[in-house]
Amino acid sequence: MKIENDKPNPLTGQTDPLGPAAATGSTPASSTTPTPAATADQLTLSAEAQLLKAAADATTGDLAVRTELVEKMRALLADGKIGTDADQLADSLIDDVLNNQ
Repeated sequence: MKIENDKPNPLTGQTDPLGPAAATGSTPASSTTPTPAATADQLTLSAEAQLLKAAADATTGDLAVRTELVEKMRALLADGKIGTDADQLADSLIDDVLNNQ
């Protein structure tokens, strides 16, 4: 009885190569054909996934907090000198990001 692997793999649509059969007394070992090398698995991330990974990696790194600047900004916010114009703040943040890229 001969068993053949003629059903396609549902993931790739191709048939899986069969390994060499154990030699029986009637077939010479030199007549077996070598199986093709197996391909390595591959993972490709989308641009969105790469961005999310970069953001996650950035949060786990060493965060440098400039405490003196944080205290200065808190004092300015408490005095009402900053934080009164949300549109200007948004524009400044966007400009800073664009200039530092």
